[in-house]
Amino acid sequence: MTGALALPARSETDWSRRLGRSARLLLGPEDQPRWARPTLLAIAAVAAVLYAWGIGAQTPHLYYSAAARSMSMSWHNFFYAAFDPDATISIDKLPGAIWIQALSVRIFGPHLWAYLLPQIVEGVLTVLVLYRAVRRLSGPYAAIVAAAVAAVAPAAVALNRGNISDTLLILLLVLAADQAAAAIVSGRVRPLLYCGLCVGLGFQAKMVQAWLIVPALAAAVLIAAPKSGLRQRIKGLAGFGVLAVVVSLSWMTVVSLLPAAHRPYVDGSHDNSLFDQVFVYNGASRTNDGFGIGAANFVTGGDGGGYRAALVLGPDNRFDHVFGGGGGREAGWLVPLALICLLALAWAARRRPRTDHETAGLTLWGGWLVIHVAVFLFIGTVNPYYLAVLIPSVAALIGMGANAFRQSNGRSVRVGGLLAVAATAAYGWWLSGSAPGWVRLALIVVAAVCVVAAIRVHDTLATVLLLVAALAAPTAAAVSVVVDGYGPLDTPYESARARQITQGFMAASIDEARKLNADLAKSPGRPPYPLVTYTTALASPFVLVSGRQVPSIGGFTGAAPVPTTAEVARMIDSGAVGIVLLTVANDERLTWVRQHCRELPGQGDGSAVLAYNCARH
Repeated sequence: MTGALALPARSETDWSRRLGRSARLLLGPEDQPRWARPTLLAIAAVAAVLYAWGIGAQTPHLYYSAAARSMSMSWHNFFYAAFDPDATISIDKLPGAIWIQALSVRIFGPHLWAYLLPQIVEGVLTVLVLYRAVRRLSGPYAAIVAAAVAAVAPAAVALNRGNISDTLLILLLVLAADQAAAAIVSGRVRPLLYCGLCVGLGFQAKMVQAWLIVPALAAAVLIAAPKSGLRQRIKGLAGFGVLAVVVSLSWMTVVSLLPAAHRPYVDGSHDNSLFDQVFVYNGASRTNDGFGIGAANFVTGGDGGGYRAALVLGPDNRFDHVFGGGGGREAGWLVPLALICLLALAWAARRRPRTDHETAGLTLWGGWLVIHVAVFLFIGTVNPYYLAVLIPSVAALIGMGANAFRQSNGRSVRVGGLLAVAATAAYGWWLSGSAPGWVRLALIVVAAVCVVAAIRVHDTLATVLLLVAALAAPTAAAVSVVVDGYGPLDTPYESARARQITQGFMAASIDEARKLNADLAKSPGRPPYPLVTYTTALASPFVLVSGRQVPSIGGFTGAAPVPTTAEVARMIDSGAVGIVLLTVANDERLTWVRQHCRELPGQGDGSAVLAYNCARH
């Protein structure tokens, strides 16, 4: 265009300068497309709504919430991860994630939403950090797709609506991956030290599970870091490893060196050892065919079978750990598609140079996914919310695959992408077998329309249509989680039996705890400990609603050797105990209570919890 109406061209720098700082914050750096930052913020907003919707009515995990309330009551309890207000026994895991919940309760008060708020924030931060990590190696388009997939994945939505430690673990692992990507891009060692710090902090949140991604991080750096020499890459990884181990073991070591008489007994151990708790109780024992489920002892009357059948994925059908049943409905929706993307991208990258960023991304995210899928298929028992750790790697690989599909003009790539998405949509329809009929019909229609339309168009529009087809089923499942008021113990479209435990039992436990606490407060001659329970799991709702000491026997599973039979007898004989709540278990401490206290009338033979009056008056 020429003449008087012609406008001078403005550079990107001039445009950004004229808009000002607030607009640059909204639109992002100049080296990114203008649509990237607004789209990312919109995705983060959707994630926040999904995670926070109904927070006021959501019931938090009773055990972790009770521990967070006790830890919020004093810095002594906070540091030692005390389960109960008097700090007689610790929680049965490392306290990294519970520390943050305890701080929230200390700041905002013991409102139920205060226990859930940190996980909402952590979940949204995970989406934002994942975008940055993927963008470093694969560009903004792949990163936006990854952020969108991660935000609406049913496993992530369910997990981030509760107060399970895995939310913080996943955020820290994504931060570690981001710093590994930064080290690969820059060739500098410092990001590897930050990476080691994040892995160590992840260990504080979820113990040995944080170490599972170390091989993927190390392989990505060794294979794809800039040409600085193998020795320098190994040296950088050595610093990463040392810092990760030191940070991982720091709190355990400090607490272990302090006098045992001044700290709570370490639950999950037989000799008051944090190392036994972490590496045996929470480590080696989880690989067998049926580790103890403490809550099951009072949910189902002692054997835990009903709890395990309803909520826990056991060893009888390992396919359901990831790909079918509860595991599939939780996180399996897009795992096959991510594995297809991994294989296809790895084949395409076979002739690229070692330092290619796409190769680094495949090594990092592909290693993350393959390691975790292998572990979950191998171990005997899996809680479905464990599977949320798959989501960042699944999202990243699908983002990389979508970007490659968008850029390719090859007929074989287009046909392969169409077939992969069609198979993914069919798989999602199969996983949605328990969904309402109209939902399954809508999934078929949406997938069919999108796949057929994608055949007729090209490039970005075709990619978007295929993404809609692939994401339809998991997005519908995620929405169902929100609509049904589900949390991390739930899976989409779960059975009525599972819903009775996760929704009915948890909420009823809080209501019953409030009523019993009120009744005990009115009783005459109130002893120092109006209530004692078998297991800290049974004590949880009472500590949560009252903030008062509820002595417990045996820790979370009942296996902890504290208090001893003699200590239980001494406490009762001194008149310090009112009511004792027991479950059916073979424990000499319970036998003593049954022999020396009066069973309260009105309890049926099938009662899961039995009450005994041990008051001496």
